[in-house]
Amino acid sequence: MSITRRDFFKIGGLAALGATAGGLAHAQARPAPARIRPAIRWRGSVSTVQADPALHLLRRASFGPTRAELARVRRMGVDAWLDEQLAPENIDDSELETRIARRYETLSMSPADLQALDDFPRIRRELGGATMERAVYSQRQLFQVMVDYWSNHFSVYWGDGPVRIFKTIEDGQVMRAHAMTTFRQILGADAHSPAMLVYLDNARSSVKAPNENYAREIMELHTLGVDGGYTEQDVKELARILTGWGVDRRTGDFRFYPNRHDWGEKTFLELTFPAGRGQEEGEEALDILARHESTSRYVAHRLCMRFVADEPPAGVVDAAARAFRQTSGDIRAVLRVILTHDDFYASVGQKLRRPFDLIGAAVRTLEIPNARGVTLARALMLMDQPLFGWPTPDGYPDDASAWLNANALLARWNIGLALAEGRDPGAQIPWDRFWAELGNDATAEETLDFFIDLVLHQAIESDDRAQLLAYLTHDGAGFDIDDPEHARRVPELVALLLDSSYFQWR
Repeated sequence: MSITRRDFFKIGGLAALGATAGGLAHAQARPAPARIRPAIRWRGSVSTVQADPALHLLRRASFGPTRAELARVRRMGVDAWLDEQLAPENIDDSELETRIARRYETLSMSPADLQALDDFPRIRRELGGATMERAVYSQRQLFQVMVDYWSNHFSVYWGDGPVRIFKTIEDGQVMRAHAMTTFRQILGADAHSPAMLVYLDNARSSVKAPNENYAREIMELHTLGVDGGYTEQDVKELARILTGWGVDRRTGDFRFYPNRHDWGEKTFLELTFPAGRGQEEGEEALDILARHESTSRYVAHRLCMRFVADEPPAGVVDAAARAFRQTSGDIRAVLRVILTHDDFYASVGQKLRRPFDLIGAAVRTLEIPNARGVTLARALMLMDQPLFGWPTPDGYPDDASAWLNANALLARWNIGLALAEGRDPGAQIPWDRFWAELGNDATAEETLDFFIDLVLHQAIESDDRAQLLAYLTHDGAGFDIDDPEHARRVPELVALLLDSSYFQWR
């Protein structure tokens, strides 16, 4: 069953349907008997209120604003914040990385050590936990967004045999090492990645039996795009060029096997590759692909889909593609063009938060300290976005239509309620701090406005505010924060805000 955006707003009241299980990871995808049924019909969204450039930038170029970070961006200006984020090597993240290294030991293991450990559930659990904690707590927010982007662009399915070991290595040595370098660098690192070579079968490709899977996907999904100007013969020729690019199963490292390589002459994209060349002709093919005009268009369009709109305007795509060509694929330069373009700032409310973005933004906006990444990663499975869990090489969809169906929406809403009610010890809202900020004599209106600011960081339409106030006060019967029955409605109010169109869209 598909649901239009209008329907998504209309059924917003279902956000309050509760789940019976005890934690985030066990919130039911289908609703349990309802405990709260506010008749909320959202009349506005993030796109119907006055745009705030700082808030918009944080919603797109980070995993979500916090009150402190939003105030900092407003003080320093969006350009200065972007300059800072485009140089992540100058941002001190050592405290977070020390905690992650202590908590997730498998991240620092070699492929041989991971194979000897032979504990696939632990390997996956620790990579997922670290990924979530970095997304939520890193000061290098744009860097973390780009790590997620490239992990999806060069998607490998974690559950595919030895990839269960190699994905941890790829995360550190490819995605995190090259997320802010050049496209040629990350393309090359990925082409040498055992995870990719095993996943797309190039590790077993040979002159006697060339395998075309990786050759096809590197052009269709990674560089030129499906209409990028290559032919079936180009696929066959590139497969021949990449024969011998494999994996040393003893060490888990990349290895070129001369005895498996096709040493004959090839013609690729109308260029002749003379006979007698080995690994270097594969490197040349990567050079050609990285600087091809179709690649500049394809990568620019994909980046604009992530940062601007599901159907990005031609103006920003053209500008990004031009920057890609002029800078030889410098990722920082392309990002700067996109994130300062008029089309970017005109795109408020045009991107639905995918589950990963949604969980990250909720934990950040609720200022939850030291959330357990493993808890958050498990919650993603309920919303059909398990980390590194997309089985085909095209990566998770980046358009709203893929995420708007009845079960997915109910899962989002139930996760929101489970998070607001603190059902999992791995993700606890600091309610005592919020109550202290509010004060013991806070009125219903003061309480409502406090949490609107905390969760949404902006005003909402007056009709929507009136509905929430009526819910908080039992339709005007009164509100006493010291009354347990009244206080119980505050977490439910937070859940409604998380589940609203103002939060789900950005």
